[in-house]
Amino acid sequence: MRLHMRRYVQIAFKQGGTVMGTNRKRLSLVTLLTLTAVIAAACGGGGKAIDSSRDAASDKEPAYLKEPVEITFYRPNTATTEEQFKQMMGDAVKAKFPNVTPKFIPYAKGTEFKDVIAAGENLDIVFYSIGLITNMTDYDLQYDLSGLLKTNKFDLTRLEQTQVEFMKNFSGGGMYGLPVWTTAEVLAYNKDLFDKFGVAYPKDGMTWDEAYEMAKKLTRKDGGVQYYGYGMSPSHMLNVNQLSAPFNDAQNKPLITDDKFKKLIDNFARFYQLPGSDLAKELWSKQTTTLFTKDKTLAMYAYFNSVLNNEGNYDAVTLPTFADARDVGSQMYPTYATVASTSKHKEMAYQIVAYLTSDEYQIKMSKDATGLSILNNPQIQMTFAESLPIYQGKNIKSFFPAKPAPITMKTKYTGIVSGKANSALQQVAQGEKDVVTALREAAEAATKEIQAAQGK
Repeated sequence: MRLHMRRYVQIAFKQGGTVMGTNRKRLSLVTLLTLTAVIAAACGGGGKAIDSSRDAASDKEPAYLKEPVEITFYRPNTATTEEQFKQMMGDAVKAKFPNVTPKFIPYAKGTEFKDVIAAGENLDIVFYSIGLITNMTDYDLQYDLSGLLKTNKFDLTRLEQTQVEFMKNFSGGGMYGLPVWTTAEVLAYNKDLFDKFGVAYPKDGMTWDEAYEMAKKLTRKDGGVQYYGYGMSPSHMLNVNQLSAPFNDAQNKPLITDDKFKKLIDNFARFYQLPGSDLAKELWSKQTTTLFTKDKTLAMYAYFNSVLNNEGNYDAVTLPTFADARDVGSQMYPTYATVASTSKHKEMAYQIVAYLTSDEYQIKMSKDATGLSILNNPQIQMTFAESLPIYQGKNIKSFFPAKPAPITMKTKYTGIVSGKANSALQQVAQGEKDVVTALREAAEAATKEIQAAQGK
């Protein structure tokens, strides 16, 4: 096997909890695992793209693998530059498919979704984080890959299944796209604060009750400085909640008066009501990430693993669980690659999307810390951020929930209900309303706003 030297240029990039690192360069050898992936691809199985580098079988290759073609990529709602795209995947796609010239449309003023659609761009591959997945159907860009997946014998069992099942459900039984990277909630913590106050570090597998008792010990004033035991991003926590409590049903009826939501609100509100500080209003009004990474006055922070990409004496453990649902972590927060309905090169675009799920690309993506791998492969999962010194020695295993909660359904109006639920949590946390009243009024307000948006 001929070994190729690859240059990994790490760049700063974040989106929905994913990270692309720092401006360091690193040389690495393609591993034997890459050879395995290429051999499997040559056989047309294992969920891999066709190996476009085959010489012996070149006469049997489909024409689309040989003819020069420009493939247009678009990633809305992120500030990815063309150079970042090249380093993230553009160069890898070009190396894998020499006949392809990748074209990337950066998302900026003038190239927002509505602008790109109005300009009649022939998009080929579009990326959506799960929070923006309904943009695909809003702009009628969905294309079912089921036929191509079957023809190419793509093995969906290689992928983490909650992300697969969500897309199947969203696609009405089809498959509009494949996850290419993901993230999940962890409990990050500042070791220095635990040492300062003589509290034992958190451990994997804690319950929320245990985390609450720990937060009590760390919430205090010391030397005139207010320290906080626990903080989180309330909206993210509810969006990827461990109970898989949906915000609404398929008919857009709010479901946040359900007992599961009451349980969630009661659980998180208590962390804002600890004695020793005016947490309910003060902590809610502050930027929690700043408290954790800059002020360093927050001991524990429930958020995505990207928060550890900051200088400090940090580590992470698995997100605490509910006592009656041990081992169930947060929902995954994937980014999907899709073949757009506007594409004139759907077969070629599919091959690229399939390649992005290959062992070869997943190893590169994982090492670069673009995101967590979407594969059911512990060895590849544990390569996360190998290229970034700041992650060395961290509890990488905690980034992957042992049992991810099933991903809840999303509709065009889920964001409305989500926002109302977040407001209800704030009202309960600050003692303004009881949980039943807050959620009932939130559901009523969401219903009215949805009806207005629908023109009813």
